[in-house]
Amino acid sequence: MLRSLIERGGYNRNRQAILDEVGVSAAALSQYVRGQTRPSFQKLTALGEFFGVSLDYLVYGEPVAPVVDPGPLAHYVEHALADVQARASRHSDLLTRIGRVLADRIDNVARELANSDTAGREGLIQQDEVLRVERYCRRADIVTMTLTADVIPMSGADPAAGQFLQVVAANLVRGARYRFLLPGGESDQDSTVASFRSLLAPSVPGDQLHGNLAFGRAARPVSPGVGLYGLDVAAFEREEPALFTQFRKYLSDDHWLGYVTRPNVDSNADMLMSCNHAKHARAAFESLWSSRVNL
Repeated sequence: MLRSLIERGGYNRNRQAILDEVGVSAAALSQYVRGQTRPSFQKLTALGEFFGVSLDYLVYGEPVAPVVDPGPLAHYVEHALADVQARASRHSDLLTRIGRVLADRIDNVARELANSDTAGREGLIQQDEVLRVERYCRRADIVTMTLTADVIPMSGADPAAGQFLQVVAANLVRGARYRFLLPGGESDQDSTVASFRSLLAPSVPGDQLHGNLAFGRAARPVSPGVGLYGLDVAAFEREEPALFTQFRKYLSDDHWLGYVTRPNVDSNADMLMSCNHAKHARAAFESLWSSRVNL
């Protein structure tokens, strides 16, 4: 594990920062790496703090179960109230439109649409369904205008964990790989990405955090938000059979699912891609990623 951490951290050629922080000689560090000498508990602790990993991971390579600190309850209450207000606004607009056409049947039509199991659902995926599907990701390539699904900005306070952050943490620990591509020209991206990593750090070992999570700024204009998931289909079908059946025709032969995120706050669902569209979207993502600026 120590050799892997040194390589991933870019300390192969110059290990002076490690030597200064841990307080060992270059010869002693080389013996640790080759397994010729075991460091003391004090040195192990110093090495773990330097690389941002637990002692269990440093010695045994065992990932620690993720527990993301949700932050102060007040942050979540504030965010929940804002979400309720947005939902109430969408509902009010819907009733107004129905009222213009069916003034004498507002309640009946609204109830019929709300209780329908199929109305407007073909080819769509709700946010809670996206969250459930993402639990089975082995790879996730995401083009997004913002990172608010994972990091909630708070005025005058530290950012809080968003709805998807717990799933991202669990997937990273299991070895899943995430790539987030953000549009160019946004001045606050660097601080948001730093907050993203900071919120994950307590629950994701440094090896997974630095090796399996990447952010890039697009050098060229990007399309609307896109999610591309490479899935563990066996686990998905076994644990979510109804959801799997609902979306199986949108799964490619190599187990990828793609969707386009809604471009406004009034919509309540994202749109699934056909297998062919998802294939082209993956190729477009790779092209954009190849010219990215790392964040």
